[in-house]
Amino acid sequence: ITAAKSLVQQVGEDPENEENIELARVALEELDRVERSISHLLRYAKEEAVEREQVNLHQAVASSAEALSDKQGVVTVDTQVPEDLMVRADADKIRRVFINLIHNALDALHAQGGDLITVQAGHNLAGNEVWIKVRDNGPGIEPDRRAQVFQPFHTSKETGTGLGLSITKKLIEAHAGRIELIDRDQGTEFEITLPVIKP
Repeated sequence: ITAAKSLVQQVGEDPENEENIELARVALEELDRVERSISHLLRYAKEEAVEREQVNLHQAVASSAEALSDKQGVVTVDTQVPEDLMVRADADKIRRVFINLIHNALDALHAQGGDLITVQAGHNLAGNEVWIKVRDNGPGIEPDRRAQVFQPFHTSKETGTGLGLSITKKLIEAHAGRIELIDRDQGTEFEITLPVIKP
């Protein structure tokens, strides 16, 4: 906010200066960043009711990947989710979970290398839980950061809010599920587990 305020003040002092067009652009970028941060903070703080319905996980993952298609670039998102896999959940919140996880993986791969994100899902042997794995082939998360990834405001991104994974964990736990960061020699893998709830 301070940076944007300063830039706007400079524009106001000499509104005819052509360089002020660039200053105005930078000010808008700063304000966009502030807006994103506040939006994430409010979403994290808000207690949202879970409205369960039958959700097709294949469609939820596919639409989440499609929503991020403009960010994919050279990265391939490989969806390996059975087309008939269903779960009782809040469709909007589950889609937000997938968007957060795929978005994070895309950012990591663009910044650090790697070109593949794989999303897999299925039932456990007892048939009482559904699991979903989101995995990438990047360099992975440093060992000393792994215990902190779900903590609010923890981020390795210069422009990140550090709330994406905290919100994701909160949404999964609101469904009586759990999310874990899986230790891997290479890449990053998050595993979500959701209970199978009868209609």
